[in-house]
Amino acid sequence: MSQNSAHQAIREVKWTAETNPGRFRPNNEDAFLLVKFDLQELQYLGKVGDFPLDSNHFIFAVSDGIGGAQAGEYASQSALKSISKLISRKFHQGKKSIQINHQELLTAFCEEIHTAIIEISRYYQECRNMGATLSLGWVDGSRLHFAHLGDSRIYHIPAGQDIIQITEDHTVAARKVREGKLTPAEAKRDKSYHVLEKCIGSGKGFDQPQLGYLDLNAGDKLVFCTDGVTDGLSNYAIQKTVVTPPPYLQNMIPSERIVRESLDASGRDNITTIVVEFEA
Repeated sequence: MSQNSAHQAIREVKWTAETNPGRFRPNNEDAFLLVKFDLQELQYLGKVGDFPLDSNHFIFAVSDGIGGAQAGEYASQSALKSISKLISRKFHQGKKSIQINHQELLTAFCEEIHTAIIEISRYYQECRNMGATLSLGWVDGSRLHFAHLGDSRIYHIPAGQDIIQITEDHTVAARKVREGKLTPAEAKRDKSYHVLEKCIGSGKGFDQPQLGYLDLNAGDKLVFCTDGVTDGLSNYAIQKTVVTPPPYLQNMIPSERIVRESLDASGRDNITTIVVEFEA
């Protein structure tokens, strides 16, 4: 917990989001979701905005599609649209209050999205084996609950402290790093670096998502991104781009800065990021 923000309540949530196909891909298989909801209604949010925290809930999510032709693009978009439908079905039934088990609901969201994608891929040849990564954060009060499958990422930048990757990459290479068989540098060069062990859909059984939560303070930031960002930018570079950008980036919003730096550093894949800031 940051000493500077320990006694400051969060009053406002600010966000910026950006996606880019990259330098070489003809289409963009990434997608992002920004929504605000309460017991009465759900509202899609624009790419740039701010809102009082109050009693509002916020969902921020990124997804990277997997599959040939247009299947990957459809998979990521379908996954994120399903989340909005599931929220409305669960919360908007005229109730004045509801008991929320965040982890149970997030698991149910992932499982239902997975089932829907599998069903579509069975009926349409062009969608066979399509799938998607999913990194989803649910802000309820001053706490973030998250669910994650794949190699997109969620980062936490506590006020005045170093960036923390709170999700783990579900790839063969990342597992080998956790097992001590590869160093992080070796993993980047390993042929299994992008081989996913967990995702949504992709023609296989449901994988249990990584679930977790963390408490947030005024001054904290969150970064959601697909692997088009992390292919070119280190954790340190992401933090510097968001918190202390060089002069040539200072006139850009945080998400635009990350996309710009990712294009310059690599640009081989689609690039998507959401930056969320919590203010007193």
